[in-house]
Amino acid sequence: MKKIITALGNPLLNEKISKEKEFKILTKDIQYQDGIFEILEKEEKIDFLILGEILLGQNKIEDLIDKIIEKNKKIKIIVILQDKKEKLENILYIKGVKKIYYNN
Repeated sequence: MKKIITALGNPLLNEKISKEKEFKILTKDIQYQDGIFEILEKEEKIDFLILGEILLGQNKIEDLIDKIIEKNKKIKIIVILQDKKEKLENILYIKGVKKIYYNN
């Protein structure tokens, strides 16, 4: 079973994923960037993070990803962008993001 956290600022996705048998949602949807680090401190074995571009916090998404990977090198990150941004996509893939989707 894959352990997942979501940080989208949208709890609806958590509900949908929790209905899938192969995934275990570890927390409610995280609403702010620092909340990700609070969970990473408590839970070491997280397989996936689904991360929204517009999550509340001080960091740009590319800097946030660096900090997340620093805390958990094995986590796989999926990013949801608001719209197509080719330059940002390339940066995110270089940083190790596994998949990028769009919120449209």
